[in-house]
Amino acid sequence: MTFLRSLSLFALLLSVSSCGFNLRGSDTLSANFSSLQFFSEQPTSELTRLLRRSLEGADVNLIPVTIDAADSETPMLGIASEQLVSRPVTINPRARAAQIELRLSIDIGLTLGERVLIAPETLFVERTYFQDVENISGNQEEAEIISTEMRRELINQMMRRLAATGPL
Repeated sequence: MTFLRSLSLFALLLSVSSCGFNLRGSDTLSANFSSLQFFSEQPTSELTRLLRRSLEGADVNLIPVTIDAADSETPMLGIASEQLVSRPVTINPRARAAQIELRLSIDIGLTLGERVLIAPETLFVERTYFQDVENISGNQEEAEIISTEMRRELINQMMRRLAATGPL
């Protein structure tokens, strides 16, 4: 019986490893970028902090830059201010929002001197959650938790987008 379990486990592990499966968040950019110039319209925001940590975790040397003093030898990643928009999706019988949609978006671009590696584009994440009219403080906490998760997912999108640019 244990032999069959061991054999089954071995076969499962072999099939998972052979299909190219890897854990989420294990993407690395070190092969593509050894260093990046980094500009953010909101340098102290939570999203910027998470992006810096993800890039440094991928062994990318971050060079802070202003738009005036850009180095043409190192790719420059620019991100615009994040925008978090909420809107009611459904209304309850009391004419209050029962379901809220959150949309977090950010504009990014990557250049190397005059060459555009990633054209300016908008990345976004959307989530919908139910609002409890009896628990206002719980709703605020839930919205904060959801927006934190959305920032992480947006960072993952950016990391995948940067990894897809290919070697320089």
